Amino acid sequence: MISLKGKLINFFEAPKGETKEGREYGGDCKIQVLGDISLQNGETKCDLVTLTAHDIADFKDHVGKEISIPIGVFVNGKNAAFFIPRGSKPEIFKTAASA
Repeated sequence: MISLKGKLINFFEAPKGETKEGREYGGDCKIQVLGDISLQNGETKCDLVTLTAHDIADFKDHVGKEISIPIGVFVNGKNAAFFIPRGSKPEIFKTAASA
């Protein structure tokens, strides 16, 4: 299992809607984590990753904090997509300012 480490920036509920066929979609709880992504040339870029959270209560009190969360990865076309496995909970990192 790999982990995503970064700053928890936001949480929200995805908008709900209905398809032409009458199926409902949306309403998932999402989190946004700002993390550093290592590039092939050794440089680092900041990237905002949005993930579905199965239990938003695990994240609500940690906005603005550095967290680590186990994630899974799958390929969707040419892009990698990330997900939080069910039952996974964030680990909070203390920084020098919060210690």
